[in-house]
Amino acid sequence: MEQRQHLKIMGSSSSGGGIYDKVSILGDGEVNGNIECRLFTCAGTVRVYGHVKSEEMKIRGTSQMEGSLLTHKLIVQGQGDFTGGVKVQEASISGMVNIGSSLQGERLKLRGSIEVKGDCEVETLSAAGSFAVRGLLNVGSMDLRINWNCHAKEIGGEIIKVRKGSGLTNMLKFIPGIFQVMPDARLTADVIEGDHIELEHTTAAIVRGNHVKLGPGCKIGRVEYRHHFYQDQDSVVNSVIQM
Repeated sequence: MEQRQHLKIMGSSSSGGGIYDKVSILGDGEVNGNIECRLFTCAGTVRVYGHVKSEEMKIRGTSQMEGSLLTHKLIVQGQGDFTGGVKVQEASISGMVNIGSSLQGERLKLRGSIEVKGDCEVETLSAAGSFAVRGLLNVGSMDLRINWNCHAKEIGGEIIKVRKGSGLTNMLKFIPGIFQVMPDARLTADVIEGDHIELEHTTAAIVRGNHVKLGPGCKIGRVEYRHHFYQDQDSVVNSVIQM
């Protein structure tokens, strides 16, 4: 088997695309063309004019990709901007991510912020950060601790749990101005639909599910439930229908 070469950019430099073992960006780099590699790391600033396919990607600096991303594992501790779609098996985001199209994945752990201009489809979502999904957020299970405002046009899944966050202020107080916990943060959506739904501090026009439990701080237009419904006295619901 032919041994793949490494691509390392230090200082201010540019390179063409290609097939590599490791791609390392330590300065201010630019890559023109598609990249296929085992490991892609960015600790500086990089602009990629092409698609990227990798086994693992780590972004600790700033990365701007004018194309799509296909990777097994994505770690973002800095900022990642992707104009195309992102497909990933496992993603851990503690920085900021902007996706110009759709996101597809198996597991997403969110402690920073993410904006998806298309649909977002993940099997497992564990979040204590902020998200904005302009399309449909489709999850197998979602466990959301609200510390900042979160929004999706529609949310669908099997298990949807939304609770008020706690304890994250002390964790993040050393970076004020970037992640300031919002005491009145809430989740907003037009429609939330699932099998088992537990909500706190959520605003939605319609909540539909087999089992629906509304904790404090919810403002719901209409609840449609099949088997079980509970409403906290600190929540407001305009109408309730048993299907």
